[in-house]
Amino acid sequence: MQKSKTRHASWQELLASPVPASHIVQLCDSDDFLASAVALFGGEGLRAGEAVVLIGTGDHQRAVHRALVSNGVDPDAAVRRGQLTVIDVHEVVAAVLVDGRLDGARLEALAGDTLAKLRGDVRFSGVRCWGEISNVMCSQGNTRAALAAEDVADRIGKRHGVCIFCSQHLDRFDPAGYDGILSELCARHTHAIPADDYVRHRIAVNRAVAEVIGEIRGPLLQSLLSWQGLGCELPSSQALLFWLREAMPEDFPALLAKAREHHVRESA
Repeated sequence: MQKSKTRHASWQELLASPVPASHIVQLCDSDDFLASAVALFGGEGLRAGEAVVLIGTGDHQRAVHRALVSNGVDPDAAVRRGQLTVIDVHEVVAAVLVDGRLDGARLEALAGDTLAKLRGDVRFSGVRCWGEISNVMCSQGNTRAALAAEDVADRIGKRHGVCIFCSQHLDRFDPAGYDGILSELCARHTHAIPADDYVRHRIAVNRAVAEVIGEIRGPLLQSLLSWQGLGCELPSSQALLFWLREAMPEDFPALLAKAREHHVRESA
C-alpha cells in the first residue's frame, strides 16, 4: 500500500469523497456503525452521479437500505435506473471458494466484469463498491481466504479506478486481534477506520497511556517518532496502539483494557 499523504478528521469526511482506487477498511463493533458508514459511502456516491455496488449479507443490506432512506436517498429508484447494484455476499463467497481456498481468478472475473461494465457506462461519473466478503470468510474461520480476497480487491480497485470499501467486525480493544488479522488487514488497505468517533477514541487511548505507561519520552519517544507504521492512513490514536503493541507488548493488554474502560465511560 502507498502511504496516504492526507489524514482525515473523521470517517465521514473520508467516505463522502474517497479518492478513486483507494481501498478503505472499517473496523466495526456494531451493525449500526456498519450501516451508517455504508449508507454515507453509497448515498454520497449516488448523489454525485456515481454507480454504487453493495455486496453484503441480507441483514446488513436491509439496514443499509433503511439508513439510505433516512438520509433522503431512494435506493429502489437507484436500482431501477441501474445506478445501484445490490449483491448477496454469501453467493459470492460460495462461488469463489474451492475446497476452502480462494479462487482469485474467479473473484477477479466476477467482480471485475461488474465494475468494468459500470465504469464503461457514460451515465455515471465513477464507481464505488462496498463489500464484506472478507468479513464473511473470517466469520467462517477462513482468515487465509479473507486476506487473499483483500489482495484481489486491491488489484481490482486499482485496475478499474474504483474505490473499494470493506467492513470487518473486530474488537479494537481485544489484544488477540493485534496478534491476528487486525494489522494484516490494515496493511492491505490505504485507509483504516477504527472507531465511530475519532475524538472519543483519542481521549480513551491517551488516558490509558497516561495511566499504564506514563509520559512517553527518551528512547521510547525516539522509537515512536521513527516508527514507519503500517502503510495506511488511520487516526493517530490507532497508530499509537499499533506502535505500543510492538514497543511494549508486556503492557499492551492492560493498556487496551484501560482504553476500553475509558471509551465505554465516554460513550455513556
